[in-house]
Amino acid sequence: MTIPPANDLITSWLSLTHIQMNVAAALEAKLTENYQLSLKEFYVLLFLSEAPEKKLKLLQLESMVGLSQSAMSRLVSRFEAKGCGALERKSCEEDRRSIYTSLTPIGQNKVDRARQTVTEVLQEAFPVADTQQLLEQLLQLKQS
Repeated sequence: MTIPPANDLITSWLSLTHIQMNVAAALEAKLTENYQLSLKEFYVLLFLSEAPEKKLKLLQLESMVGLSQSAMSRLVSRFEAKGCGALERKSCEEDRRSIYTSLTPIGQNKVDRARQTVTEVLQEAFPVADTQQLLEQLLQLKQS
């Protein structure tokens, strides 16, 4: 495979980021409207729901969600302030300096319902045939 000219790469990159921003905005709008969740809050619930024992250290969540330590701490604090009971913070028994955030049954229910909405938005944004072709093209670019 030949490498596309620089202008084509830049144009492709800009197109990809434009698509990503539009889909993220659509996800944010639906999650806010239906569940009073931001996209980052959804990510926190999702990652916790997939974690062993449904708990992660804040440090782990920071890297998974892509937030700084202070931004993650504020996000979890805002979540707790909502009083929805989706998360619990606990000190780590092995290392008292570390804090775990764990998903409650209320949080699991919320993420299960929100996951369906996210899937619907993504299916609308990326029809299966188009998505498969796009993924194959991205893999080819990565391999070249």
